[in-house]
Amino acid sequence: MTAQNNKVGIVVDRNFGSRIPELARLFHVWVVESPRNTPVIQQFWETTERASPEADPFEDGITSFEAEEMESAQEMCERIAEDVDNHHGEFAHDPPWSEIEVYGVSLDEHLRKVFEELGATLISPTSDGFICRR
Repeated sequence: MTAQNNKVGIVVDRNFGSRIPELARLFHVWVVESPRNTPVIQQFWETTERASPEADPFEDGITSFEAEEMESAQEMCERIAEDVDNHHGEFAHDPPWSEIEVYGVSLDEHLRKVFEELGATLISPTSDGFICRR
């Protein structure tokens, strides 16, 4: 990862499952806990070793988060976006996030506004969700 690029992922798809490790090896990803996701997350944690104790724990890997019982993917995304910014933003990480890729929810005007308030200047839909850049 270069000093200019710090990518983070957010997964609000409760059925993302086996796709989680491939992302977590490329960049740090925040994943909603669910019956399908949680076993994959736990297996990743148990079988993946950090390159060194000094390695940045937010460069790659997984942070899991709980969903409210009836919380929609959009609501989860909105709620967790600020936490991601707090952990990977300019006051917590050097370099701060330059991209956030979201999986499991479509871009709408409300989510666009949420990420613009976090500093995103370019937001584009993808086949699995959307990506924000600054």
